[in-house]
Amino acid sequence: MKKILKIYIRDLKTIAKNPAAIVIMIGLSILPSLYAWINIAACWDPYANTGNLPVAVINKDEGAVFNGKNVNVGNEIIKQLKNNKNIGWQFVDEWQANYGLNEGKYYALIEIPNSFSRELTSLTSVSPTKPYITYRVNQKLNAIAAKITNAAKNQLADNVKSNFIATVNNEAFKTLNDIGGKLNVDKSKILQLRDTAAEANSNIDSIKKVISDANSNSENLQNYLSKFKTSLPKLTEQINSLQKSTEASKELVLSTKQTVNNTASNLSSDLIQMQSTIQQFQNVVDSLKSGSGSADSNTITSSLNQLTNLNESLSKIAINDINYLKSIDSVKPNNNLKNLINSLTDLNKMTDSQAGNINETKKMYSANSSKDNIDSSLNSLSAASNQLNNQASTVSNVFYTGVLPVLNSISDGLVVSLDKFNLVLESTKVIVPQLDALANFGMASSKLSVEQANELSSKLSSIQQQLNELSSKMKDLNEKNLNQIIKLMEMNPNDIASFLSSPIDVNETDIYGAGIFGVGLTPFYSVLAIWVGSLLACALLSVEANNFDDGEKPTLKQQHFGKMLLFLSLSLVQSAIIIFGDKYILGVNPENFKLMLLFGLLTGITFTIIIFTLVSIFGNVGKAIAVIVMVFQIAGSGGIYPIQTNPEIFGVLQPLWPFTYAINGFREAIAGPIWKNVYANINALLIFAFIFLIMVIFKKPFHKITEFMEHKFKEAGL
Repeated sequence: MKKILKIYIRDLKTIAKNPAAIVIMIGLSILPSLYAWINIAACWDPYANTGNLPVAVINKDEGAVFNGKNVNVGNEIIKQLKNNKNIGWQFVDEWQANYGLNEGKYYALIEIPNSFSRELTSLTSVSPTKPYITYRVNQKLNAIAAKITNAAKNQLADNVKSNFIATVNNEAFKTLNDIGGKLNVDKSKILQLRDTAAEANSNIDSIKKVISDANSNSENLQNYLSKFKTSLPKLTEQINSLQKSTEASKELVLSTKQTVNNTASNLSSDLIQMQSTIQQFQNVVDSLKSGSGSADSNTITSSLNQLTNLNESLSKIAINDINYLKSIDSVKPNNNLKNLINSLTDLNKMTDSQAGNINETKKMYSANSSKDNIDSSLNSLSAASNQLNNQASTVSNVFYTGVLPVLNSISDGLVVSLDKFNLVLESTKVIVPQLDALANFGMASSKLSVEQANELSSKLSSIQQQLNELSSKMKDLNEKNLNQIIKLMEMNPNDIASFLSSPIDVNETDIYGAGIFGVGLTPFYSVLAIWVGSLLACALLSVEANNFDDGEKPTLKQQHFGKMLLFLSLSLVQSAIIIFGDKYILGVNPENFKLMLLFGLLTGITFTIIIFTLVSIFGNVGKAIAVIVMVFQIAGSGGIYPIQTNPEIFGVLQPLWPFTYAINGFREAIAGPIWKNVYANINALLIFAFIFLIMVIFKKPFHKITEFMEHKFKEAGL
């Protein structure tokens, strides 16, 4: 051990006496940090500067006429884009756009065709045509830019779709509001028509009886027909009123059916969001429990605030669903709907109770309560979270087994109602002209022959059959049904249109605070810089020790560990400069700076042991191995892209790389530590260091081979 320290101290004295050596050591200390800082700074927040990304926009839309108004959706899109600073939109003509795209002036091109408004408004017609927007991209310029412009294109399409759906539904429900008001006024007439149709049917029976008893002098029939004609205008007017009301009801049924279908889909999505939110809540509680005794105050405060946000998000979803289900139940009462409302109400009460638990836990942390009290409070939060999860399962079960079939039944019933409305319309269109013909026929004849009497009887039978069909289709019509229809038609059009255009609000909550892109890349580039620093040191400095001044030659193991101490010292300096620079020069604010510094130093020690051992045992071949390992680690450690997006072989090899554990350790320190993960990463790095430390046993067997290879390499003069 003394000779190992003797080699180390001799190297330090040699450096201190040699200005050239001092310059080299200073350069080796600073260069790795520059590599990290330049790359991190370049990637600090690229998505905040996408407004400098030029994208050409061509508007060829000629407009269209919709509901008697001239509309030009293309012009509206251009107005929106001029206020959108997320992309550098360039509004040019077709020739400039295509030329600029091909020449690399623009990264992408978006073209709104001349038929865009016409095709978009056709979606409300019986023969809709799907509109399109042309998108072209110059992939040659930059791969990431292509992804950014594609996302901008998708967002543009979503905005157009959402705005159009809101506008169309708003207009449709405004019209239904007007129709609902008229229907409310004519309600008594519609009900009277139902009774009048039955009365007319009875009158025809009487007329047919008179005809059968009539002779050539049919005065009784003439008198009866005269009386019948007097009541015909009243019946005809009521049938015409029914036709108008039935047309309005058809439009209502179609809109209501779409609303019911959307409701089922939205409720299903909300249930999934609830379960996801509860799972996030439980994960944060578990994180607090695992680090309750060692986490710093910033991490704890962030986690508790996150619990509050998640709990409020869950409550908001439940309240929105309860209100919407109540509006459906008020129109179409159903026990299953009430059960779901009650289940959601219970869940919302649990969130209120959970809010109190969270506030109590915050007070304990603020008052520096004992660890036992805090653990007890966290256990209460965890238990309450499990209860929420069970209640969410109950809500899901009630929805899928009870409410979803009800909504499907309502939708199917509306289809049947639509068919009935069509039949009523067709029937009334036939009855009115036949009633008019009957009256004219009767009053034009002062006397009836037997043949005419038979003809009249036949016409009466035909009319009676139509009236029977009409009466049968109207038998279920009553004041309660009409009131339900009117209530639906008079709902607020703005609320319904807003819901249909955007039925789900996404509540974004960051679990950890490392939101800036450059901060997210800091672990990767810092770890890579530490590896590069160790590799540079082994490439520029000798790993072999000279004999002592007294001529004594140290053993191979003494040389190995004596020189390793110098490289370890240099690596600690390199790592410290990188970590302090990340914080104080770049502005990276880790949740736990001490842990970040610890991982930086431990990573430097581990990497130096690995690289120094490879070079010490295998010489130049060891340097090549270190470079190859670095290349594989860059691609296969999950430092930039998720490892799941890489070819499968990289996922298989990922646990074998020290980069994996060093990067994960930095992430824990920056975003907020989960201590069981921290300990796992520390242990992994220590295992790598231990394995390569004991590889010194291969120093002697490979020494002669390495010396021979080095000698031959020098002979080559390269």
